Formats: sequence, structure tokens, C-alpha cells
Amino acid sequence: MQKFKFKLDGLLKVREFKEKRLKVELGEILTQVQNVKDEIKKLNENIVETYEAQEQFLSDPSGGDMVKFFPRFIKTKKADIKNKENLLFALEKKFEQKKTELGVARGEVKVIENLKEKKSTEHKKKVEKKFQDDVDELVQIRRLLKETKS
Repeated sequence: MQKFKFKLDGLLKVREFKEKRLKVELGEILTQVQNVKDEIKKLNENIVETYEAQEQFLSDPSGGDMVKFFPRFIKTKKADIKNKENLLFALEKKFEQKKTELGVARGEVKVIENLKEKKSTEHKKKVEKKFQDDVDELVQIRRLLKETKS
């Protein structure tokens, strides 16, 4: 009896590899998104701390040059936040694109897996039919041998 051999196994492996690669890329993008969100949170915390420091600083007598520092610092932090939000938007867009690619890749893998399963089932049926035919043939031979002996 022949062992089942699927001719498209190589293609299946390539498509499975592509699917795994896309999953890894999605994971990396999610990590980047989380890092950017953490950076935005940290920048917002820095702004709050700066306002608190400014209030404390203004309650004490101080020079005019230091008073100019706080608005500039806050303006810079807000610009950084805006840049991070733009980066976050780009990463989320890239994530959606990769998710779509992953869906297509999964579909391609599933089609080939279904085809492999179908071919495997056909092969098993052929093997079982051949086995049954062989058994039937042996039974007939035994019957003929018994009839010829009697």
C-alpha cells in the first residue's frame, strides 16, 4: 500500500511560514504601539509635574529668566506628544494593514489544508477499497478451493 503524499506540501509550508511571519510582525507592531502609548503617558505626566513645579516656583521670589522656562518646556512636551500621536496613528494604520494581510494568508493556508485533507480522505478510501477487494478475492479463492476439494 502506498503512503499518502501531498504534492503541495512545499507550498503549504511556505504559506504557513508567511502566516507565522505576519503574526510576528503584528506582535512587533503591537509592542511599538504600547511603547508609544507609554511614552505619551510619560510626557503628559511630565507636563503635570512641570505645572506643579511652576506653581511652587512662582510662590517663591525668583528671577524672570526662570519663569520663561516653564511655558517653553510645556510647549516642547506638547509638540512631542503631537509627534507621538502621529506615530501612533501610523502604527495603528500599519497594524490594520498587516491584520488584513494575515487574514489573506490564513485563507490561503486554509484552502491548501482543506485540499490536503480532501486528498488524504480520497487516498484512505482508495486504500480501504483495495484492501476490501483483496479480502473479497481471498474469500472467493477459499470458496473455490473448498468446492474443488469436495
